[in-house]
Amino acid sequence: MVGVLIATHGRLAEEFLNSAAMLVGEGEQIDSVCVLPGQSPDEFRAKTEEKLSQLDSGEGVVVLVDITGGTPNNTAFRLKMEKNLNLRIVTGVNLPMVMFCVLDRYDGMTMEELVDALQENGKQQITEFGNRK
Repeated sequence: MVGVLIATHGRLAEEFLNSAAMLVGEGEQIDSVCVLPGQSPDEFRAKTEEKLSQLDSGEGVVVLVDITGGTPNNTAFRLKMEKNLNLRIVTGVNLPMVMFCVLDRYDGMTMEELVDALQENGKQQITEFGNRK
């Protein structure tokens, strides 16, 4: 199964997992890593690298990050390039994307299929609600 790592500023990644667990249960091969105030870049990089190693069962890891160009995004990208890791980075993580990883990601789903499904699912959930014209 393709692993999933949620990487964000603050404790947002942890809370995405907590909220998803409350709503739909806990998922397999999914974890979080957070950039915290006062944490050194080297410490965050080491934690990220450790989590990626734990999550990759040979099919790679999709990293869901909060914003393009932020520390989680850049750290994952540097690790991918420097260590030649099999990973993909998807920005703009939201709760429906995390819930998809718990409920609908399946063994045998390719990384390409997962990335496509996450992007589509995340976009579909961004709507205006209740506005009558």
